[in-house]
Amino acid sequence: MKWDRELPMSTFGKESRENWIRTENNKKIKYEVDVKLGKKTDLLKLKSNIVSSLKEKQKYYKESREKIYLESNTQPVTKCPVCEHSSENSEKKINIYGANYSSCNNCTHIYVNYRPTKSAIDGFYLNDVTYAATYTDKKSAEARLNAIAIPWVKWTVACYQKAHNRKPLKILDVGSGAGHFVAACRRSGIHCDGIELSESSRMFSKEIWDIELDGRDFNKAAKDYLGYDIVTFWGLLEHTPNPSTILKSAYKIVSKSGFGMVISKVPRWDSLSAAIQRVKSDTVIRHLDPMGHIMCFTDASTAEIYHKNNLAPTSAWYYGMDVYETLMQVGNKIDQYDVLTQTGSIQTDLQQFIDESRFSDGLTLAGIPF
Repeated sequence: MKWDRELPMSTFGKESRENWIRTENNKKIKYEVDVKLGKKTDLLKLKSNIVSSLKEKQKYYKESREKIYLESNTQPVTKCPVCEHSSENSEKKINIYGANYSSCNNCTHIYVNYRPTKSAIDGFYLNDVTYAATYTDKKSAEARLNAIAIPWVKWTVACYQKAHNRKPLKILDVGSGAGHFVAACRRSGIHCDGIELSESSRMFSKEIWDIELDGRDFNKAAKDYLGYDIVTFWGLLEHTPNPSTILKSAYKIVSKSGFGMVISKVPRWDSLSAAIQRVKSDTVIRHLDPMGHIMCFTDASTAEIYHKNNLAPTSAWYYGMDVYETLMQVGNKIDQYDVLTQTGSIQTDLQQFIDESRFSDGLTLAGIPF
């Protein structure tokens, strides 16, 4: 099985249309995909006390991840989480804080080959205040909603309208964090509900937005949301040991709509962020963080997990934080952060070029049931 991309060599700019082609046993399936490249965001405006915060996080992340990746807390991953091929022939790529990221030799998916047990993972996300605080700073809540969540809503609606010739009626956001996307949808006049396991995040959502989030496990709660038009995962699949199980539940929900769509934002392996972290792996606090991301997707593995769960890719959006990440790691190396903290506009413009070259650390993929 392999995936190929077909597009004109003359394609430039922020949007394109291309073919994603899956081949298995000489049988080809072609998906036409609308591609958006870039999302200009001044990341420095969303972050306060950058330097002191970075140093605190680096120390905490290193200590906490090395502790949880002790042999007593981990279990072997015997098969690829996407295509289920045996892990025996997977190729080791990088060790970060005791976690070995390996590449599947069939679908190219990247995943840690010994990961924390489910109880260790659940305990981390439910009880780790530092992790939840990443998304629940009250001062930046409104800025984050405007800079991040509202563009997500606009892209979601545009993709859906192009696929189904109408606006979505109901959206379910899974792994809602502090509820920014749910709040942005409701402000746009769209019915949206959210599911979030973290109690601290649910409390924040109630306090700031007056939005109650469902605290149940998504796979168990899915039956109560049958017929919703869209299910979104803005950074969830990379956290869970079984992403296909989650997409199966999402498919069941949207297939009952008759006009369904599933949207997932995932971290990309073929990116500048992954490259700099493979070079400088002792101060990682995002992207290849082995507790935040126990796996990292390639374009092929993202397309494959959609195809495998009866979802046809229709739209893709490439954007990331690669320039910020690279300058942060350079600052870590020389203990000098001016190049990071004083170059906001340059970072934004340069990131656009990274995104247009498809070297960004994030991919958001929309797909419809088939």
